[in-house]
Amino acid sequence: MAQLILPALPRQTDYQEVQIAAGTTQRPAWGGPLLPLARTGDRWAFDVSIPAMAAATCGAKVKLILAKGKINTVIMAIREPGSPVRDYGSPHVALGGQQGTSLNVVGLKPGVVIPNGKWMNLVINGRHYLYLVDGEVTADGNGDAILKLWPMIRRSAPLNAPIRLADPVIEGFVTIEGGVSIKDFAHVGTAAINFRIEEQE
Repeated sequence: MAQLILPALPRQTDYQEVQIAAGTTQRPAWGGPLLPLARTGDRWAFDVSIPAMAAATCGAKVKLILAKGKINTVIMAIREPGSPVRDYGSPHVALGGQQGTSLNVVGLKPGVVIPNGKWMNLVINGRHYLYLVDGEVTADGNGDAILKLWPMIRRSAPLNAPIRLADPVIEGFVTIEGGVSIKDFAHVGTAAINFRIEEQE
């Protein structure tokens, strides 16, 4: 199974973040408050819409990648408007087998600040798992830090697994449910493209 990389999408592209919950919410039979039941396995999807005029420069290439993305994973860069561009060093996992919502990290640039709400990837055997940093963290003088993540870690990483902070991505399939919608506009000679990328379980 190949990894397909989407080209940089036009600035006018609209992205909608969707959290896919592995847990459930229990509704008491005789009334009372709802009871959320968390389970390991929450993941992310992005609904993406490229308007017709903006798709003129990338449409054919994107359509081909999306067509192949039902059986091959697609990698798409995540934009973080307002997030400062920083040198995060070469972070990697400090301890193998970590679970829950905390991750011990080494290899950061000493003193670098990881912002609250920053997207990041935990890379395991070349596959990118997507998380949000839950709370601002500053690396110590050795480049060590403990990151709080959301959602909880769904696959524990081995020692020294890379962490991607500078250029986060989502890696997943173009789902059948989201599909690919192409709306033709003859008067502009191109088409709007709408699709969903969803992380694997």
